Amino acid sequence: MERPSGFAPGPAAYGSDLVVDVLRALGTRYVPLNPGSSFRGLHDSLVNHGGNTDPQLLLCLHEEIAVSLAHGYAKGSGQVGVAAVHDLVGLMHASMAVYDAFCDRVPLLVLGGSGPVDPALRRPIDWAHSATTQAELVRDFVTWDAEPATPTAFVADVLAAHRRAASVPRGPAYVSLDAGVQEAALTEPVPLPDLARHAPAPPPAADGASVARAVDVLLGARRPVVTAGPMNWDPAATPVLVELVELLGAAYVEDRNSVSFPTTHPQNGTGDPSWLAGADVVLAIGVPDVPGRLRRRGRGRGSAPVPQPSIVDVSTGHLDQRSWSNAFSTPFPRAAQLLADPVTGARQLVAALRERAPDAAARRERVVAQVRATRAALPVPSDARPIAPARLVAELWSVVRDVPHLLCLRNTRSWPEGVWELPGAGSYLGHSGGGGVGYGPGAFVGGALAARDRGLLGVGIVGDGDLLMAAGALWTAVHYRIPGLLVVNDNGSFYNDEPHQAAVARERGRPEANSWIGMRIADPAVDIDGLAASYGCWTAGTVTEPGDLPGAFTKALAAAQEGRLAVVHVRTEPA
Repeated sequence: MERPSGFAPGPAAYGSDLVVDVLRALGTRYVPLNPGSSFRGLHDSLVNHGGNTDPQLLLCLHEEIAVSLAHGYAKGSGQVGVAAVHDLVGLMHASMAVYDAFCDRVPLLVLGGSGPVDPALRRPIDWAHSATTQAELVRDFVTWDAEPATPTAFVADVLAAHRRAASVPRGPAYVSLDAGVQEAALTEPVPLPDLARHAPAPPPAADGASVARAVDVLLGARRPVVTAGPMNWDPAATPVLVELVELLGAAYVEDRNSVSFPTTHPQNGTGDPSWLAGADVVLAIGVPDVPGRLRRRGRGRGSAPVPQPSIVDVSTGHLDQRSWSNAFSTPFPRAAQLLADPVTGARQLVAALRERAPDAAARRERVVAQVRATRAALPVPSDARPIAPARLVAELWSVVRDVPHLLCLRNTRSWPEGVWELPGAGSYLGHSGGGGVGYGPGAFVGGALAARDRGLLGVGIVGDGDLLMAAGALWTAVHYRIPGLLVVNDNGSFYNDEPHQAAVARERGRPEANSWIGMRIADPAVDIDGLAASYGCWTAGTVTEPGDLPGAFTKALAAAQEGRLAVVHVRTEPA
């Protein structure tokens, strides 16, 4: 860690010192940032008042990386992630990452600099880099914002923002700290309040009538299916889901963006689309887009209406919605709704079902038998060249399966269900939430940092396009000695959009063969192995042969366990 020279702890002497004292009292360990003069006072306070420890400044090469790093750290640690961004221009850079956190329901505190409010204190650049109500840049996709203009307000608003970010429904909060107040000497001490009186709000629970209605619908089902969202990445959620699924004798299904249930559980039917297609009742717990999970909507034309199952929705519902973004707003009918924190609502359902003691043994046996048959028919990883992504996943799993690790990223489109045995919530950190390409590298570093602090190894698979948007995150990991094993699934394309182009061409009667144009990252191909090495990563060389994967991954694991960020570049087929 970068240790400041001449550091001598003492009481807060400037406005920005107070912010550091509040962050330390809240348990903040890290503040990733890209430097900016609008928070030069805060920067100085982190180093020369706080001693650059708890919280420690983490230098990032772009503001979006800083916020994505805090995003990944929040999910991996279970704590509120904190990041600092420069005034207007830094906040503009970071806004995509803030939106990702909003869609992912991740608790973040984003600190910025602004002003100074007093025009007499502004340098020429401050006029271009400040605004009236700077927070309007992100107000439509944060849970709360403030622009405090006194030292006492610094304390009150940072505490309020932290509390709001950590309270359900969770999300990012933004506080812009006036540059003049940051740098002004305190004229009198400003005591910190009792933090116990500023704790996050208790999670909301559903009313009894809604729980009873939901139980009636579930017990009347013939083919119930349970599906859940990321459940706040809390391992304590998994036993609740397991008991709920077993009480109902239901199949359980997840999508590719979250894991909350044990992969090997005999009722886990993830990967088999027939479960949701044939369900008469779907219990959706913390699912941000229920119609999307059911695959009952899309842009196709002329298709016949698809029968809809009855839906029991356990979520914070409209409490998440904002008028600007359509996130969380897809309309769907509900047979019953529990307006509650998802884990809390699931516990309420378990308690109510225990009282009713449903006899689901026969249904459970049928579900187990179908899941067993589906797993027995899983395809064997291919020896094809270029390397199939499923082969990449299988080989990586075989190398890390016995190592305590945290899966921070994975390729979602081509993920082979059932290969990587995840124990449930908290073992995989999911995707960006908002679909922002460029999220992965920073989030991986943040997740790997949280993993390191928990005695785990951060492991991830990132696409080439995602990596190239924010490759500078690798430097931060190497600089701060954050170990990890990162595999680059390089198909040489922004491939997600190639099928979209093919679909449009097909619908219009045009050549589908042209779908690659404007997509391929080629001519020249990027030397990703050389790029990673230039940031100081351990690299394995580019892997093109399936048989070379075990050796490359084994060497990379050894390097990561020695404290390196190990990067393995693999050429894969588009999938």
